[in-house]
Amino acid sequence: MRAVLFLWVVLLAAPAAWAQDEVPEATRPERLYLNSGVLMGSSRVVAMGGAYVGIAEGVAGFTNNLAALAHRSPQLDRDWDVGVTLSWMDLPLAKAKGKDLDNDGFADDAPTTLQLLGAVLLQYRNFGMGFSLRSYQVGYCNTVHCDRSDLIRVSLIQTALAGALALGRDDFILGFGIYSAQAVLSHKPEGDWRYGNTGIALDMLYRPQGRPYRLGVSVRPEVVGQWRRDVGQVPFIAGRQLYSAVVSPAVLSLGVSWRLGEGAEHYNRLSPAARRQMLEGEHFAEVPPEDEGGLAGRWLLSAQADFISPAENAVSIHSFTALTDPVKVGASGMLQPRLGVEHETWPGRLRTRLGVFVEPSPFADHLPRPHLTGGFELFLFRYLEDWALTASFDASRRYSNFGISVGFWR
Repeated sequence: MRAVLFLWVVLLAAPAAWAQDEVPEATRPERLYLNSGVLMGSSRVVAMGGAYVGIAEGVAGFTNNLAALAHRSPQLDRDWDVGVTLSWMDLPLAKAKGKDLDNDGFADDAPTTLQLLGAVLLQYRNFGMGFSLRSYQVGYCNTVHCDRSDLIRVSLIQTALAGALALGRDDFILGFGIYSAQAVLSHKPEGDWRYGNTGIALDMLYRPQGRPYRLGVSVRPEVVGQWRRDVGQVPFIAGRQLYSAVVSPAVLSLGVSWRLGEGAEHYNRLSPAARRQMLEGEHFAEVPPEDEGGLAGRWLLSAQADFISPAENAVSIHSFTALTDPVKVGASGMLQPRLGVEHETWPGRLRTRLGVFVEPSPFADHLPRPHLTGGFELFLFRYLEDWALTASFDASRRYSNFGISVGFWR
């Protein structure tokens, strides 16, 4: 009798054991591609089509070129300075669902999107340091009914802790720092799955005295972030098998900016603080004469080219959230041109901006997508510092983005 009972227990338990053995314990070998084509940055950067590497000024600009950390304001008359900016992009002025977020030619089932940027800058003499955080969150539908309480959220987080040093007559600035790319996949009932890694960033800016132009270079390394598996975590989220890592492609950006109009030669003027420090030092045989001030040209033009490296064995994030077969992306290098213009419409009170850029598609055989951008910066009031409100828009085929920023008027 005992033998018969034992046999029945074995037969009943076997199917469950076989089913358990069929559950994969490892992730898929592919890597999720963090698309750098969608512009992320402050409202001023967005409004100028992202063409900011060749400008590199202000706390809002150091996420694009670390040299901005040591780029002193032309009005600075003290040894130190501080800057802060907060930006809220993807304002809920239009429906998020139906946007083509990854430029594959199809609308994404993503009813919520959010972009946030925060940065702080500290300067002392010719040295500057700062910290920035950029967060881009997308909520994808988990089911065909698209219950907002049951979304799969994908958060892409980029941080930078950096410093910069101005050399010579502040005409050459070198920026360096630690650049981090992270991704967090979350499903409310189950928790968070985290990926991430860091790399070294190196940027520079050349701003010759008495000339109306600047040249900038920015280098962002490829970052491959492995899944940081917590104790007891399984490689599944909402029934979907996780991928082994995320990959952010390397980007080399070359930029140039040019001032036009009366006084354009004062574009790279020395600040009073920098000139005073040169007079106090013993390293300069000749110190430029004191600048009389005034407007350094009403027009500012900026052009930039981003060279995006290929990524091996990468698939789109949409493949993961949509339960479709993985689609390989980023197999070849891409070029992303940008162009922006800024006008001192009401000197000291209002600046207006317009820009364009072409977003290449990481998907094979898909055409690039042109974007039109624009916005303004409005002086608000003076309280300890001069405060300003900046607004921007970015419009393209199946895509739109509206944002605002609060920071200092410079």
